[in-house]
Amino acid sequence: MRVVTLNTWKNEGEYDRRLGLMGQGLAMLSPDVVCLQECFAAEGSDTAEHLGRMTRMQVLARPARAKLRRHGQAEVACTSGLASLTRRPAAAEAACALTSHPADGERIAQRLDVAGEGGALRIVNLHLTHLRGPEAAELRGRQLGEALDWARRDWSGAILAVGDFNAPLEAEELAQALRQCEPPDRPEADHPRRATLLGPSVGQAPAFARTIDHALLFAPKRSWRVRRRFLALDRPDAQGWFPSDHAAVVVDLEPAYG
Repeated sequence: MRVVTLNTWKNEGEYDRRLGLMGQGLAMLSPDVVCLQECFAAEGSDTAEHLGRMTRMQVLARPARAKLRRHGQAEVACTSGLASLTRRPAAAEAACALTSHPADGERIAQRLDVAGEGGALRIVNLHLTHLRGPEAAELRGRQLGEALDWARRDWSGAILAVGDFNAPLEAEELAQALRQCEPPDRPEADHPRRATLLGPSVGQAPAFARTIDHALLFAPKRSWRVRRRFLALDRPDAQGWFPSDHAAVVVDLEPAYG
């Protein structure tokens, strides 16, 4: 099973160009499930629906973070929430509110239950707070812990937590929450080494290269295991634009038996 996570960068930059680049790139990957963050949606524009059409996948969207945002020549009412695209029938889909900060706005988690050769898999789509400082780090850890607790509440199978965590794996606020969910996948050997935070275009990369988008598997024995992870949608077009300011993280799973 192939799962992809991608922060779509709302409607920033060359939005229409980027929609095409994201759709083409995702279609070439032939994923089973795509988890999207910062999905811009306003009257006449909808990132998740557009990418669903380009990839011919079912769209399950959870709008969030409603606000006025400039789009084209006007201020529009919009959201920038989460969405999951799937080729596999979804047994269930749900969302929950996470603890948020007024300076950051609403944060939610989305989960999608799908079946495959390794058994049932619960995929949790996340976009943790981007705020900085010790209090924000504590909030990020709390949000991840809340999402994992929610995912485990009525579930004994494998859990795949994906999305924009806004922190590297070695960050202490993530480590505390990840230790609560055993046995954890150990991604150090094959986790992408290149930064997932790209910047908008060639020559405008962020000052510090950071890997903040992750796909982490928590699985009982004889269910699923990670075959490989890699980055995608991390190459610019002829004019130097990246599909998003984040690279996609791709994780290929296989049954952990046989």
